[in-house]
Amino acid sequence: MARKSTGKRLRFEVFKRDHFTCQYCGAQPPDVVLVVDHIDAVATGGSNHIDNLITACEACNGGKADIPLTTRRIRPDADLLFLEAQQEIAEYQRYLLIKAERDAALDEVAESIERDFWNISARTWSVADRVIRPLLDRYDPHIVEQAVRAVAYRIRQGRLDTYGNGWIAYLNGVARNMAQQEEED
Repeated sequence: MARKSTGKRLRFEVFKRDHFTCQYCGAQPPDVVLVVDHIDAVATGGSNHIDNLITACEACNGGKADIPLTTRRIRPDADLLFLEAQQEIAEYQRYLLIKAERDAALDEVAESIERDFWNISARTWSVADRVIRPLLDRYDPHIVEQAVRAVAYRIRQGRLDTYGNGWIAYLNGVARNMAQQEEED
């Protein structure tokens, strides 16, 4: 079959439809020169109808020759890719906002628990944030509050030694036991 020119207008419509992107490898100008390729080769009876034409870079088109492709890789619409990226960015921003709100709320809870400890234990010092925050990461705030109050009462009564870190291990054990008890109930 004699080859008939596709014409500039038809080539431009194919390029525009395919978003000026090689549908085989995804390359775009200025990195490559684009050409219009026949899906079904003219040598095997393929026509110049737009549905039989596809955008290809010169390298892919030259490598393909007149070998028919059983499947062609169509690149998604650029607008869809842009919208997907925008949605992903919005989800990340929402996550960061919620994380900041959560961290602020946990700071308030930790400060409240530290004040309770200080008031109940009647000490000149309070339980540190570095002790409270890991407990809040593991257990519900009400469990941590109850555990800290229980330990503060024992310290106030002189029934728990505050020298060294033994009381911190005791606090962790009390919180763990309260959490287990709550699960059983």
